[in-house]
Amino acid sequence: MIRMGNRAALLGAAAAQFLCVTAPNAQAQSQSLDSGVLLVFQGGTLIGREEFAVRRGTTSATLAGFTLASTALYPADRPAHSIVSVIELGPDSLPIAGRFEGANDGMLRVAIGIGPRRIAVRRATANGESAREYPARGRPLILDDSVFVSLAVRPPAAGPAPTLSAAGELGDDVHIRHRGIQPTLLAGERVDLDQVLIETPAGPITAWYDSNGRLVKIDWPSRRITVLRQTERR
Repeated sequence: MIRMGNRAALLGAAAAQFLCVTAPNAQAQSQSLDSGVLLVFQGGTLIGREEFAVRRGTTSATLAGFTLASTALYPADRPAHSIVSVIELGPDSLPIAGRFEGANDGMLRVAIGIGPRRIAVRRATANGESAREYPARGRPLILDDSVFVSLAVRPPAAGPAPTLSAAGELGDDVHIRHRGIQPTLLAGERVDLDQVLIETPAGPITAWYDSNGRLVKIDWPSRRITVLRQTERR
C-alpha cells in the first residue's frame, strides 16, 4: 500500500499521464472502453474512492492490450492522500508495465516494467532513485489494497502467478480462477455476475463483472475491504 497527498497536483498528473499513453485523435477516442468510480469500504465504512478509465491500446501504438488510469483518494469525503496510477496490460490482460505517483512526507514515483525474464522496478523519492530487478517466475498480477483499477479488466485464469504491489514489492503467488455466473449481493439485492476468484495464502479475493465485462464489485475479506462500483446517477 502507498498513500499519497496533494490532490490537485495529482489529479492533473493523472490526466497528463493518461494523455501520454493514449493518442489524442478520433481513433483513440473511439477506443474508450469503460470509466467510473469505485467506492472503497473497510468494515462497512467508506474510506476511499477511485476514479478510473479503461482504453484499448498501449504505448506501443497498437490496439492490442489495454491502458488503465486512475486516481485513488483517501479518505473519500475530504481527501488527504492520493495515488495516481497508469497500468498497461498486454493482449492477454496481464500487466506489462505500471506507473504510480504521489507524495506524502516526500515525493514517490514507482515505475514497473515486466519482461519475459525479469521484472524491473525503479523508485524515485526526494532523496534519490533506486532500482531493483526480480527474476520473472510467471506473469504477475498487480494487486494492492489501495489501488483497484488493476482489476478493471478481468484477468485471465492463471496460476501460480506472483503479485506486485503499487510500491513495486513482489508478493505471494496466487491462483486466478474463473467461476462463471454466480450470485452475490448488491444494495441488499441478489444479482448474478461473472465471478473471478483470486486465491491467496491469506484467503480469497473475489472480483465480480457484469455481462459487458465491467468491474462491479470486489470482496477482500482478509483486509475487511469491499469495493463497489458507484451507481450512475440518472
